[in-house]
Amino acid sequence: MINKKIKFEIENLVKVLNEYSYQYYVEDNPKISDTKYDILYKRLEKLEKDNPELIKRNSPTQRVGDKILNKFRKAKHTVPMLSLSNTFSKEDLLKFDKKIKKNLNINNIEYICELKIDGLAVSIKYKDGILYEASTRGDGKIGEIITENISTIFSLPKELNRKENIEVRGEVYLPKKSFELLNEEIKNNNKKIEIENEKIEKENKIKKLKNLNLINKIKLQPLFANPRNAASGSIRQLDSKISSQRKLSIFIYNVIDSNQKTQEENLIYAKKLGLPINSNYKIFKNINDVLNYIDYWENNKQNLTYDIDGIVIKINDIKLQDMLGNTIKSPKWATSYKFPEQELVTKLVDITYSVGRTGMITPVAILEPIEISGSTITKASLHNKDVMEKLDIRIGDTVIVKKAAEIIPKVVKVMKEFRNKNSKTLVFPIKCPSCGQMLKKDEDTSFIFCTNNKCKQKNIKKIIHFSSKNAMNIEGLGDKQVELLFSNNIIKTVVDLYKIKKEDLLKIDRMGEKLATKILDSIEKSKISSLDKVIYSLGIPNVGEKSSKTLSEKYKNLQNFINCRFEELKNLDDFGDIMSNSIVNFLHQEENLNLITDLIKLGINPEYKDNNIKNSIFYKKEVVFTGKLSLITRNKAKSALEKIGARVSSSVNNKTDYIIYGEKPGTKLEKAKLMKINIISEQEFYKILSEINNEK
Repeated sequence: MINKKIKFEIENLVKVLNEYSYQYYVEDNPKISDTKYDILYKRLEKLEKDNPELIKRNSPTQRVGDKILNKFRKAKHTVPMLSLSNTFSKEDLLKFDKKIKKNLNINNIEYICELKIDGLAVSIKYKDGILYEASTRGDGKIGEIITENISTIFSLPKELNRKENIEVRGEVYLPKKSFELLNEEIKNNNKKIEIENEKIEKENKIKKLKNLNLINKIKLQPLFANPRNAASGSIRQLDSKISSQRKLSIFIYNVIDSNQKTQEENLIYAKKLGLPINSNYKIFKNINDVLNYIDYWENNKQNLTYDIDGIVIKINDIKLQDMLGNTIKSPKWATSYKFPEQELVTKLVDITYSVGRTGMITPVAILEPIEISGSTITKASLHNKDVMEKLDIRIGDTVIVKKAAEIIPKVVKVMKEFRNKNSKTLVFPIKCPSCGQMLKKDEDTSFIFCTNNKCKQKNIKKIIHFSSKNAMNIEGLGDKQVELLFSNNIIKTVVDLYKIKKEDLLKIDRMGEKLATKILDSIEKSKISSLDKVIYSLGIPNVGEKSSKTLSEKYKNLQNFINCRFEELKNLDDFGDIMSNSIVNFLHQEENLNLITDLIKLGINPEYKDNNIKNSIFYKKEVVFTGKLSLITRNKAKSALEKIGARVSSSVNNKTDYIIYGEKPGTKLEKAKLMKINIISEQEFYKILSEINNEK
């Protein structure tokens, strides 16, 4: 029989502790000391241990799972997790504002500005108000399921204030205090390890004299470079107990299809549900006030208890957001202003020369280690020969290094007043650092290239690109594996991948049976890659994934593609002179033609699957979904439309031809009615799909 008194105490403790957690983690306004919180928490733990039938699912004690995962499962995002475009100057932001006004044909735009949290983007789903799935951004389309780890975040409710079925997007971060405590803990553990390693070293000396097996030393754990890296590493732990110890936090910045009219209402709605939002957002009627807001936070960001690296600027009105829509990578109605990175002084130790897959030679500065924005920097880009000569950079120089949009920071200035008088002018190599062949300069770009088809580094980079996830997706074949295969003379070109035998792989150090089988199976599987993936894998300069899809639809197979002409290419959507010339030049090189011919001989010549049914009402039309579909999943519906030649978009705009609505449709349906767009119910859509399938 349930003890009502104990039941009441447990329910009250759960409620009180969750409220205290919200005040501490979200509002940054603790109403109770850590000691008192711990006393209440331990009391709840004891009551739950003695009365397991009374444990509530939203209890703060139930945040850590018992399972240790072997690997993360994949999850396809129902709505792609787009990344924001970046601006790095006030001028760029003014251009962004001008472009929006021009495209919408209005003079006044209301913007909402939010702090850009330096963390990791995640998607979280609630069913009947209960948290049931969370995943990382991944590539924007497919992420990894991290539900167990997200559940350890005290600022995130496991149960909402209402029984809603919603998906939210947020940024997981590590507060500055948690970051400091984490690194302090690592330092203390490393001290203990060092003491243990001293004992091991002494024991090994004794064992060496007796010819016995030696004991391996324990590896020290490196400190985290910055809170962002720590947050990213913590949320991807296979053991959620480790994640729970890191004291992560989260801010929710969007509720998908919430039916709110503005982004501000979206945030208010999220807060009403009990979700943590960042309260430092502001609404502005003009871009000048936005610039003032940016200046304020650039000067005051150090006062926050978490790191920010910029400001996110969005159109507040969701109808206007829908009208502008998105590019394939980012929304047109939002951008982020990135704070300028600090410039630091260090010394140039050396210069190396990197060979890319196109043969382009890039000079790289090797530096005395410095810290920029929490990251240890030892390399910086020198871009090309002309930049090197303009800087007049020399070994031993004192240089100024800056990190902004680039992944690798760059040297921006040489402090010649500190230069050694005996320093010598550097001469850009005339021969390839990898193969020794004479280099050539491209007159149009000023870049220097190695044109040797047999250049080792050039071919290694080509194979790495060919095998990459967005190309032929050969699993298990990363950068290190490709270099090992090359070093062991197992492969020299892309085509050699398809000639590898298991016995060749097993000769390589640390290459076990399991990994060898995985690589060979993945290589074989890559033979049935779609035509657009094969075209992208060729590594044609200026040709990306989207362009590869357009080319596959136009030319249907590799044989036709080989014979493409400049004028044809130039007339394709989003193809200009530069890309068209790049493709023609690529296909005029014997080495590249031989590669394509060899792939065809290997059976890698997929036909573009032209399942487009030209008499279908959706053929070559743009379609948008809204509301919940019950007869078919959103992903299957999208796939079915794409197979019959339709384009599926996430926003309603002037290009939209049809909108298909399910249960509880949002503002998209209202907008479609105002714009007199064709409207189809899910039932009608399902019937049309069934008729098409029967015709096949």
